[in-house]
Amino acid sequence: MTQEVIALKTRARELEKELGIIHEALAQYGVKDENASYSPLRNNGSIEILPPPSKSGYLFKWQDRTIGFSGSKWALRFIKLDRGRITYYYSHLENQPRSDISLRGCAVRDEGWKLNRKHTSSVKGKDPPLEEAGAYFFVFSIYYRSDDSSAAAEELSSESFVPLFRFSTSSLAEKTQWIQILSEACAYCETDAFLREESNRYKEEENRRQQQLKMIEDMPQVERGTLAPLFIAPDKKEEERRTSMMRRPSYAKLPKSNLFRTQSKSRDAEKVDLGYAPSKPMHRRSAPSFLSAEARTQNYRGFFNLAMILLIVSNFRIFLNTIRSHGFILTEVWSNVEGFSFSTWNQFPLLSGILVLHIFLATAFLIEWLLATRRISNETIGFILHQLNTHTCFGLSVVIVWNFIDQPATGAFLLMNAAITWMKLISYSHANQDYRIVSRKDKDAHKRNLSIIDSLDTTDIDIEYPSNVTLGNIYYFWLAPTLTYQIAFPKSARIRKLRVLGLLFRMAITLSIFTFLGAQIVAPNLANLLKDLEATNGRYTYQMIAEYWLKLTISNTYMWLLMFYFYFHLYLNLFAELLRFGDRVFYKDWWNSAEVSAYWRLWNLPVHYWLVRHLYFPCVRRKMSRSVATFLVFLFSAVMHELLISIPFHSLRPWSFLGMMGQIPLVVVTKRLYRKFPGSSIGNILFWISFCVVGQPMAILLYTIDFNYGKMQDEGSPVVDGVVGCSLSVLGKCLITGFEEASSDVPHVHHSCDAGLPGTCYNSG
Repeated sequence: MTQEVIALKTRARELEKELGIIHEALAQYGVKDENASYSPLRNNGSIEILPPPSKSGYLFKWQDRTIGFSGSKWALRFIKLDRGRITYYYSHLENQPRSDISLRGCAVRDEGWKLNRKHTSSVKGKDPPLEEAGAYFFVFSIYYRSDDSSAAAEELSSESFVPLFRFSTSSLAEKTQWIQILSEACAYCETDAFLREESNRYKEEENRRQQQLKMIEDMPQVERGTLAPLFIAPDKKEEERRTSMMRRPSYAKLPKSNLFRTQSKSRDAEKVDLGYAPSKPMHRRSAPSFLSAEARTQNYRGFFNLAMILLIVSNFRIFLNTIRSHGFILTEVWSNVEGFSFSTWNQFPLLSGILVLHIFLATAFLIEWLLATRRISNETIGFILHQLNTHTCFGLSVVIVWNFIDQPATGAFLLMNAAITWMKLISYSHANQDYRIVSRKDKDAHKRNLSIIDSLDTTDIDIEYPSNVTLGNIYYFWLAPTLTYQIAFPKSARIRKLRVLGLLFRMAITLSIFTFLGAQIVAPNLANLLKDLEATNGRYTYQMIAEYWLKLTISNTYMWLLMFYFYFHLYLNLFAELLRFGDRVFYKDWWNSAEVSAYWRLWNLPVHYWLVRHLYFPCVRRKMSRSVATFLVFLFSAVMHELLISIPFHSLRPWSFLGMMGQIPLVVVTKRLYRKFPGSSIGNILFWISFCVVGQPMAILLYTIDFNYGKMQDEGSPVVDGVVGCSLSVLGKCLITGFEEASSDVPHVHHSCDAGLPGTCYNSG
């Protein structure tokens, strides 16, 4: 936009203001202009500006932090607009709003419509008319205006368009009414009358708080058995918003509402540029985890479905054991395994691998500091340096694990930390690049980003690029339980020491149960499987596979749930508490997933947020279709799962990759079932069966046969615990023997386990 156009628009607003003053003067003398719109007069002759009418109802709200298999997701929410403030609820039954914001400084944009593909039109062979009920979804959004000097602009760039809310409705008349009332509300919020109303509301809240404080002071000393005094702390965030509101220029007369309405260039809502910047905050408010005591009451129907499945599988296993006890040969089961050997955790490659990660962290900070201080002015060079540093970090860790660490548990620990660091460094460079470029074009961009984050620390209220480029900042992000970098995070008020101790205690209990199940049930069953394969020269029957499959189903499910609870709830909450990290929704109620795609969106939110911001939307911005972008996200996830499993075991196998990609047909099936039978448990039951009964036990069997039995056949029979031809050992104790015993004059042979499952050894040196 040229300077001449800006000057003309400024002059037009000045003339409009002067015209408003003339109309008010004429109104005082009783002269009425037929072409002017008037506000009613007070008794003293001043103009009275009335607030726009209130409105409430259900709209589809865009979930900007969630993607589905077919693209972005929409959810039905109850919206309420009253006196220049908009709130939304999950339903009309809720008393506490999920969000409450003022429309001052905002505008509304008409984004056109998109075809409802589920609608069956009466018009065959062509698109139905717009007036046909349910044929289209009509989309509009509320956004912050980046330039205070212009109330609205016909052309909005992706940097200036920061949507607060994006709604859709199946009724054209409903959308038109919402846009009209919202634009009137935005215009009303720019007036002195709204500021007076907000000031009076704040004064009432302050008076109420002072009365409560006085009540506490006048109350006699509280004794045991009496009610504690009621105290409501002041909302610092609301006070900051009120102060920033007062700084904006306001109007004595109600401005025209059409100044606060814009229209997207494309009338096809699917082609509208959403302007989803890589630096857009994913963590916006402090919230407890779903399984915490402070969380809202949740629906645990999915856990009930799981319990029923486990009950059926357990009874079927007992039935098979009864058949075996009357007609089949029983294998030996070891009931006691003394423990695990952690000697390989003290190896130098593990320690060096962890130290190397810190070198790459410091290098990422140095590159960003050089870019922030303009010592490197070329963005392309900075991008290349960041990419080399980031990918070398993960690649070098793969080399260390593959060549120097033979124990799978040790290698998996290092590789998992390297993968997390790799994803964090990508987010760090990507977000800071966006901060750097946008801050040069629009100095208020940081403020708009920070305005949608609740519970900010006092030191982060005015933070902006490049003041965030510090070594402490990048290390806080590295330790924080998130993979998506942003310039500031929501923070809790303090570190609760009792909660830290409680988390540590529960972590110890959970880890003990996990270790017991692995050593007492899983390891002996896998040893029996290898012994059966040894006895049959590698031949297996469907009955043998089915038996071990069912034996592993229940114990594997318990261990998987314990792993989830240990890492995603206890471990991440521990770091969040120590770092005062506010947003602790690391997962949602994935156990209620009625379709497989919902599980992948809900069970690991840090990874999901990273994929949304740094993979899905970059693909969309490069004009890829949403289906292709979602497929690439799924493909990337499958490749990473395979690498994190195959590299520590030093053998590339496709089982994990094929298992992930094989879920795509299951995604389609469960999605159709959910649409055909909404509210039923069919999809949830299929989800639990596919993961806990079919997928994971079969993966354990396949990897065990490949990595253990295959190694034994290729490398021969070592001498362990004085036994020649030991096929499987635990803690130096031979569990599966070969063909001949060691002679009496052979001394006890100490061994070092080079590779194997936790608690087992298949390659002894």
